[in-house]
Amino acid sequence: MKKHLCWLVALCLLASALPALGEGAGGHAVTGKTVNFYYGDPEDAAEHTVYFVDDSDVPYLALSQWQDIVQDYIGMDSYGQVVIDGGGLQFSFSMAGNTGVLTREDGYTAAFDCDADTVHFVDYDAFLRLNSSDFLFEMVGSLRSAPDAPVRYLQRLGNAFERYGSEVTIDAGAYGIDFIAQGGECYVPMQTLSDLLLCAYDGGIFWNGEIAVICPVYAFGKSDNLTPIGEIYYAVAPRARSEAMAQYSYGELCLALDNLYGMRQAHGIDSFDGLIGNIGLKEDLTGTDPAKADAALYQLLEVYLDDPHTAMRMPSPLSGVHAADGFPDALGYGISKDARLRQRDLYTGLRDAAYPDGVPGYEEIGNTAWITMDGFRQAPDDTDYYQTPPTDEAADTMGLLAYAYGQITRQDSPIENVVLDLSCNSGGMTNAAIYTMAAFLGVGSLSTKNTLSGALVTGHYAADLNLDGVADEDDRLLTGKNLFCLESPVSFSCANLVCCAFKASNRVSILGRPSGGGACFTQTLPIAYGSVCQMSTDVQMSFIKNGVFYDNDRGAEPDIPLLKPASFYDREGLTEYINGLR
Repeated sequence: MKKHLCWLVALCLLASALPALGEGAGGHAVTGKTVNFYYGDPEDAAEHTVYFVDDSDVPYLALSQWQDIVQDYIGMDSYGQVVIDGGGLQFSFSMAGNTGVLTREDGYTAAFDCDADTVHFVDYDAFLRLNSSDFLFEMVGSLRSAPDAPVRYLQRLGNAFERYGSEVTIDAGAYGIDFIAQGGECYVPMQTLSDLLLCAYDGGIFWNGEIAVICPVYAFGKSDNLTPIGEIYYAVAPRARSEAMAQYSYGELCLALDNLYGMRQAHGIDSFDGLIGNIGLKEDLTGTDPAKADAALYQLLEVYLDDPHTAMRMPSPLSGVHAADGFPDALGYGISKDARLRQRDLYTGLRDAAYPDGVPGYEEIGNTAWITMDGFRQAPDDTDYYQTPPTDEAADTMGLLAYAYGQITRQDSPIENVVLDLSCNSGGMTNAAIYTMAAFLGVGSLSTKNTLSGALVTGHYAADLNLDGVADEDDRLLTGKNLFCLESPVSFSCANLVCCAFKASNRVSILGRPSGGGACFTQTLPIAYGSVCQMSTDVQMSFIKNGVFYDNDRGAEPDIPLLKPASFYDREGLTEYINGLR
């Protein structure tokens, strides 16, 4: 990204009012103001113009400037290479009557109809994908090598399945959101553009009333440990929000959840406006008190949706950085979240008792190898296992699995059984999870579906476990062992994905209790008045049976139930039990 280092005072708004652009046919006065946009780092910023319509403080962007605003943020493709020299995706802008159109370099369009206040995508997934050679939605990430490139841990195989989705039209007008066409330009509320066009890249535009930050949800840190960009974002004084901002924030929240929340149908939610009214939160979510709005938002996401992937991370700067600190104690969690937290404490406590000095990542007990992963983490950026092979101290998934593979397949190895312990694994990076699946199954497959468009994708991947730069039969020696996976209710998200893949394969026996679910990928969810949230995206992890895609939110049932949680960590006893199986 370009570095703009010329600001004298990083914490101050560098804003200068521009002349009003006049009134359009609808009688709107549009005024521009120059503000700082920070790209997740105080040293990485640029000036852009934000527009305001009539006397509202709801920020708009000119559609023609979308290219300049986002190109640095989404400039890398899934292989870590720029899509086009000097930038990322290339969008051109045009007006067709009162419709503003963004067109990608490969021809896919997003059309903003300012008369109907709708957004139309001929192909929503193809419009958002980083590279036309990628899948419609590519979730495996940068460690996956292109088919014709040297292998870096993962190799994408060629026998993929894709089914394009239906055309998508989103009716923003139904949520009270107005698009403006005048002077050959199309003006769209900034948060609407963020939700529809940017959140798919695990980013979003956060607005504190003075500056904007484009970043993932975790970039701000926590209320008691803000990052440098978090300090800039929360530097403004708390204050009430305007009625215009309150109404727009509510409408945009409902639009985002109605269209992009992947678990809406599973929850039986016809509309979020209806749900919010039924649970009594609408008055606070549409009021001018940002602290009350944040409390209501917390209850909606954490208590009523009760989905561990969907959460309020931090309050709005208008409420103050510590405004949400007491929410967990005062407002609690939903039944499922509360149970999951108790189960996490139970299983981690029992394991700590069995391994007071810490559980090793790789352990051999007789003829059985135990591999323990508490999260799926890709190899660190400053680590290259192709140059320096991993040791038993490797903490990331690639290093741990490659080390374990070398031990299990060494000459005169006594290992007959391999157990992957995911009982305290709450998820992590998809590419690391696929690497794990490929290690145990020979080929790791990821099936996904988009609940908004109906598109379906299945990709297949092979792993380079012996780190010779080739993913071949020499990397599939684990498939000749007796393979097991230990799961618990704590095994969530990508851990649940791996458990479900093992279950569907009929090649890895599952020990323990049913895994914890978590069907959707997560994405950033900025709220228009500044709250920092995340949610389950519209892309669901699925498994296929008889050609049908089923989401895996119910988890994987064990083949061999373990009745007592303490028995999960009696590895001597479990090894003896495994050896007695026929």
